[in-house]
Amino acid sequence: MPASGVLLGALRSPTEPPTVADVYRTHADFVWRVVQRLGVPAAEAEDVVHEVFMVVQRRLPEFDGRGAITSWLYAIGRGVAANYRRGHARAARRIDQVDPPAPPRSPEEDAAQREAQGLIESFLAQLDRETREIFELADIEGMTCPEVARALDLDLNRVLARLKTARRRFNAFVAERGATRTP
Repeated sequence: MPASGVLLGALRSPTEPPTVADVYRTHADFVWRVVQRLGVPAAEAEDVVHEVFMVVQRRLPEFDGRGAITSWLYAIGRGVAANYRRGHARAARRIDQVDPPAPPRSPEEDAAQREAQGLIESFLAQLDRETREIFELADIEGMTCPEVARALDLDLNRVLARLKTARRRFNAFVAERGATRTP
């Protein structure tokens, strides 16, 4: 009996080609065992098995029935499992390259940062909109003055003058706050 007849038994006639549903119903357990033997963890096996059957759906018309369908499924499973392992290894390498998170700040550090942010916000609130944008882009975001001028469509000399004024006011603001804290 041809392989397709062995494949499907009484479900289909030997001359009818198998459907993906037939192949899945008959061989999903086999494919599941294969991908696990090829190094796919049980938690990932379902996804890999479905990927195998996506390939089967695309390539089923190529299956001519001369060999056992299990051999064909094994070859597909081996390729999909290898792709899974390579992808998993790439992801693991990317994760290894990520720096570990910084240790959490202490409550004192959090309070100091909130206080500093509040002071900066109160300083920025004193500036007119244009000067504030220039100061934020240059001294907070790190843009150069020519970049700020292009971003805001302003004359470079205007940016330089406004930034100089903002910095002078900021230094006075900080000095004033520091003098009020001294015992």
